[in-house]
Amino acid sequence: MNDRGMHVTQESLLHWERDCSPVSGNCEEFLSIPGRTQWVTQSLVRPMPKNPFAFAYGCNGLTERFPFVSEVKLAREYDDEKIQACNVAVECTPPYTHEGCADLGGCFSQEIDQKGCYNTDMETPAIVGISFNFLSSLGDSKLDACLEQEPKCMSKQSMMLREATEAAEAQGAEVLTLAQTRSNLFRWAISRVFHARDFDNYIIKAIEFTESGDKFVVHDVDGLLRGPVKRMEQLLQMSLEVSDNTKILFYEDLARDVGKSIEAVQLSYKNPVESVSDVLQEDVAPDENVKDQHPGGLGDYVENLEEFRKQVRKSQPCLYTMALDETPKDTTLILPLKMEDSRIRVDFSRDCCFGDSETFVRTVKDYVQAGLDC
Repeated sequence: MNDRGMHVTQESLLHWERDCSPVSGNCEEFLSIPGRTQWVTQSLVRPMPKNPFAFAYGCNGLTERFPFVSEVKLAREYDDEKIQACNVAVECTPPYTHEGCADLGGCFSQEIDQKGCYNTDMETPAIVGISFNFLSSLGDSKLDACLEQEPKCMSKQSMMLREATEAAEAQGAEVLTLAQTRSNLFRWAISRVFHARDFDNYIIKAIEFTESGDKFVVHDVDGLLRGPVKRMEQLLQMSLEVSDNTKILFYEDLARDVGKSIEAVQLSYKNPVESVSDVLQEDVAPDENVKDQHPGGLGDYVENLEEFRKQVRKSQPCLYTMALDETPKDTTLILPLKMEDSRIRVDFSRDCCFGDSETFVRTVKDYVQAGLDC
């Protein structure tokens, strides 16, 4: 989206504790509940950097404004426009309304050590926004501790995000809440296995890697799918709680057509934003859009794939459909859903349905209803 003239910060609530302490003396204020939720609000009102201390982190040692030379190690091959942005940047504090908090050029939106800028040729991007993991910390340690277990905790998280977006709307912003995920939970589980090993340094107990390390053997079907299933259930539930009109964009939609997916996002507003395409920059290469998503044949990753299929064919038909090579990797699946104690649950005892290939953005409400009817 940022390559297409928008300004959407990436993983904006990630690693605040880790990244703040080396460069800022205001961490306690940043890491509070107001510090985080007000950041969400202001990121919906105007172009903002990745986090409140991105200027201090990204400009570390480059200017007299940010003379820190701590343990932070940064790339030094910055574009001239990034260095110019550092010359006028200031560290701001809650509620982040100071004009110096804005990142008008998109120089600090994607990563802390971002080399260049996205939107220096634009006065103001037509769409601004913030993206983050839906279970990211909002500064409440007790809430963080119980998000995994207690539905009421997730609903509290939903309410905090709802209030943050309503505060942005009160300032005149039209806010679109967009959930992003993957509908083929088996392929999601495959990516999760490799990500856990390669980035998080642990092996999921449900599998065992082959000697080459390129494939794995599934020993526990339920254990393999437990994480993706739970995340999907939580995301759908929270999406309905945060906004009555939350939209959802699946990885498979992007894989079919990035351009149509982003156009569908633009047209989802009450006042559709069509002008973004006028500042369209060079598209990201197709292979970058599936980076680390393991889009190859399923047998390239799962050693005992046929055994897996036989095990789930009758008892979990939807999972069997997901595990077929005949199911295109860019097909958006309608997951079979049910309601238990007013909570959304995935029901693998029924088969999946297939979404319309010409639809790229759906409302979560419609998707859930389709899953209940599937």
